[in-house]
Amino acid sequence: MADDDLRPRPAPAPSGSGHGGRPRDAHRGMGALWAGTFRVVGRRWRDLAVAATLGAASWLVAFVSAYVGVNELFDGQFWAKLDALFSGEIETTAEIDAWLASFEFTFTPQAAGLLLVALVASFVSILQSAASAQIARQELAGIDAGASTAVSIALGRLPALLLVNVVLTVVQAAVFLIGIGLAAVADPLGAVWDLLTFLVSIVVLPLLAIFWVMVYVEPGLPSLRRWNRLLGRNKLATWGRVMLFDVVRMVFAGIVFLVAVVSPLSFAYSLAIVTVLVWPATVGIVTVTHVIMYEDLASGMGSGDDSARSGQG
Repeated sequence: MADDDLRPRPAPAPSGSGHGGRPRDAHRGMGALWAGTFRVVGRRWRDLAVAATLGAASWLVAFVSAYVGVNELFDGQFWAKLDALFSGEIETTAEIDAWLASFEFTFTPQAAGLLLVALVASFVSILQSAASAQIARQELAGIDAGASTAVSIALGRLPALLLVNVVLTVVQAAVFLIGIGLAAVADPLGAVWDLLTFLVSIVVLPLLAIFWVMVYVEPGLPSLRRWNRLLGRNKLATWGRVMLFDVVRMVFAGIVFLVAVVSPLSFAYSLAIVTVLVWPATVGIVTVTHVIMYEDLASGMGSGDDSARSGQG
């Protein structure tokens, strides 16, 4: 099979019709979505494990850099102080107040450099999702080109992935700074802004999962307008499915973290287990789910366009 068959390609183009004859819910049922996800994971777990290793390596670099950098900012005592809190040494209100007052922030160029490395490494970890998306596409298309091909295509998409990541980070930073500015003017304004941004985030961020799949598998940079057309009247169904899978994986990661925290392991080691091991494993599974949803939406769009053309004929 030629590599060109696996190169990013767009979803079927939307018709000029405002409705397009598309069915109201292009998604398969939840049971079929779960079954489809784990069918792909079961058949391609070795390739997904390769992608997860790539993600885990990126997160390991990010975690170690952040660990040392944050400790540097607080005179080498940050993680030790957290261990003291979670070990039960600090219990009363007075002890908590004294604990909070004990943190002394000291900016150093070394800490800034380490945190920058952590940020870049976290951005690069997106390669796991891109490679996992390619592996899922291979399986859904009946192609077995292997993890190496998927990683190669993901690397080719890295500039677009980083660009989208940087743009979203800048937007989030701008929203945060606006909130600080409004709070400086009047606390109620800052509170209202925070509430509005929280509500907008709850609505929009789950839907961005489909936009990210478009970035992973389509050529160039997908437009927001076409992303909106792809979702069509399936926004609520898409939102619900993405939220359900995200809640499941966050609960799973939270349980692992809590179990690790109450064990003899330190807070930092517990966090490392979740960040470097658990999270990459869940990323691969959830990415497969998002690709299946994307393909359902793309197929629904194509079917709607065919129905519209038939009706006009």
